[in-house]
Amino acid sequence: MSVNELLALLAVITALRVFLPDIRTGMRRLLRVGARVGVAELLQNQTARTTSGNGEV
Repeated sequence: MSVNELLALLAVITALRVFLPDIRTGMRRLLRVGARVGVAELLQNQTARTTSGNGEV
């Protein structure tokens, strides 16, 4: 390996160590928000079904 390849590898490793926790936190936040939206839609559809019609599900 040449010096340039080692420096490039070091830069990639450093970038991963710096940004990976932020990326992980962001992904968890997105998944959490998506789950909340999904649950809210399911609950909204459930209440719409029970209030409209004769109460049959």
